[in-house]
Amino acid sequence: MNIETLFPTLIGIEQADQETIAAIAREVLLQRPTLEGLLSQTWGDNVLSSFDSEKDLFTFAGLQTLKDFVEKSILEFVQATRVDQKLQFDPSYTQSWINVTRQYGFQERHNHERGAEGLSISGAYYYSTNGEDGDLSIVPTDMQAKYFGNCVIKPQVGRLVLFRSEVFHRVSANMTQSDRILFSFNYLLKKV
Repeated sequence: MNIETLFPTLIGIEQADQETIAAIAREVLLQRPTLEGLLSQTWGDNVLSSFDSEKDLFTFAGLQTLKDFVEKSILEFVQATRVDQKLQFDPSYTQSWINVTRQYGFQERHNHERGAEGLSISGAYYYSTNGEDGDLSIVPTDMQAKYFGNCVIKPQVGRLVLFRSEVFHRVSANMTQSDRILFSFNYLLKKV
């Protein structure tokens, strides 16, 4: 896993291998009617999401390969970046959803902080992208903004990006004619 530093923020970037990408694609294609049935206009006219319909999409849609890849990567990220590594997932908090960003769709600066006790990790897995359909920008804290620029991450199929849930981020507009499809998630880890 590659760890990027945007002081004091740490960002994990993992690239799935071709076998994992193909296995995830097979699972998603099998569940396509289910996934499409959950989509609604959650964050604007040109961004469709399952967030309002299903809070734990990985489990609901049986996306086990994707779930395993995300959870394994989160644990690697935590082990690489924390002194206290004895953490486990809190299954009552897990959230996952799909976002389909159409032409001109974007997401404003936001974070996923829910105020839960423990270590909350958020992120995104790029399922379908042409690489030019909107960069992810991790935004430094307000105190650090004058010293550091945003960490800009280009979309790439099979790329997984991880960060603490309280970290602000935004997605630039998709100025292409193809949809960008990604899976987003929030996980909470607690001390064993």
